[in-house]
Amino acid sequence: MKKTKAEGDHILIEKVDYEEEQTTESGIIIRRSQILDSSFCESKIISMGLGLPLINGDIPEVSYKEGDTILYDARSRIGMHEEFDVIRREHVIAVVEKDEVG
Repeated sequence: MKKTKAEGDHILIEKVDYEEEQTTESGIIIRRSQILDSSFCESKIISMGLGLPLINGDIPEVSYKEGDTILYDARSRIGMHEEFDVIRREHVIAVVEKDEVG
């Protein structure tokens, strides 16, 4: 993959297979793309821009960074590339923290 760097308030995330089939407990087979109107997805951040400056010139800090796994609203994708999807910072819902075994 070519090195692609996000700019502004854009975030490049790992591609999610929206055509992946899932089976419900009752045996119904559905694709992720069929439930996108109310679905959240997890994905890893590949690259993220610095953010957009506020009126005073400050750029707000966020609690996530490249390499983190985030939860986002799947409907908020603003672009798709063969190697990644694109969202904006405002569409990040949560940071997914992995349980540490110890």
